[in-house]
Amino acid sequence: MNEQVVVGIAGKQGPFQNVATALAALDLSSIAQKSVLIKPNLGRVAGVGHGYNTHPEAVAAVVEAMQKAGASKIAIGESPLVGINTMEAFERGGITEVAQRYGVELLDFDQHKPVKTEIHNGRILEHTRICSPVFEYDVLVSVPVTKTHMHTGVTLGMKNLKGCLYRHEKVRYHQLEYLHTTYPEKTLDSAISDLATVLLPDLTVVDGYIGMEGLGPSGGEPKKSDFAVASWNPVAADIYACVLMGIDPSTIPHINLISERMNISNNPGDYTPVPADYHPFISPYKAPPKYISGEFKDIVIHDKESCSACLSTLMLFLRRFKDDMTPYLLGDGKFHIAIGKGVHDAPEGSVFVGNCSCSLKKGGIYVKGCPPVPTRIYEAVTGEEPEENEPEVH
Repeated sequence: MNEQVVVGIAGKQGPFQNVATALAALDLSSIAQKSVLIKPNLGRVAGVGHGYNTHPEAVAAVVEAMQKAGASKIAIGESPLVGINTMEAFERGGITEVAQRYGVELLDFDQHKPVKTEIHNGRILEHTRICSPVFEYDVLVSVPVTKTHMHTGVTLGMKNLKGCLYRHEKVRYHQLEYLHTTYPEKTLDSAISDLATVLLPDLTVVDGYIGMEGLGPSGGEPKKSDFAVASWNPVAADIYACVLMGIDPSTIPHINLISERMNISNNPGDYTPVPADYHPFISPYKAPPKYISGEFKDIVIHDKESCSACLSTLMLFLRRFKDDMTPYLLGDGKFHIAIGKGVHDAPEGSVFVGNCSCSLKKGGIYVKGCPPVPTRIYEAVTGEEPEENEPEVH
């Protein structure tokens, strides 16, 4: 066991105290007189408590710990999904209030010029564009919320840094074609591991207070698991977050790839959890379904080379409006909907969602956007505005 690599774990204390307790297990003395950039997961405009975004009180606990440790400067930054207003996401997600409370700066990463970063010996990528503020701070703290993910199994501390990519660069990661057919992993997993060779968190603090299970990262159900994990080791933090989610970390390809490529152990036994008996905090998450169409009766999803933005929008649309689609079934008694730039076999009359699928121009209903919001899909299909029985999530 590596006694030097500690993983702080806490649970059943709420979002603020979970994080405060987990961080108390770590030596934060190296923070003194250093600038700190905190990167939450705030990919969508959504209120607190739905599992989409990092809880604001978890972020508050990180800020307070950094201030107590003597940080010279602290900022909170994000580059959300394409088409999302960063400052609106901060406001709705409760982060603006946290920044005001502690007197720290909020950064819209996309308002800063990107840095083209070369990736040597990449599996998929030769270069990537990273938002420049990431390189202007001494310490990068990744503060993800625990979520299952339909493409990558989970999204935690290391994958959260995909939100440091500049604007459409995030979409590009989902649309890369296989450049090396010898690799068994998905292209996205390889791309995330390529990013890790040039960008990893210095400190990871995982917020597991209210996460998302099943059809994550945006189409699943909220999961109150009420725990937190913290470590200076990015792989250690992610694998113990998996353990607390009831997920075998060895089944998550991007974690295994990063572990291998960066020579960082992915064996939980090589690290020191504090407390040693963390088992009372384990709260199993439902895994993403293997076949998404099977989750929705009479719905056929044609998905090839889509990004998680359109896939998440589609899940939100179906969760809210699937029962309203009965009048729009095709001749086979199914409602057909397509996403991604690689769909070529959707029948005529299908609904094509997002700019990529709309470029195919095969007879059907086209809903442009990158991505369009769920109500826009409803309006395109029905010709009517939906009843406002719940707030729109962008």
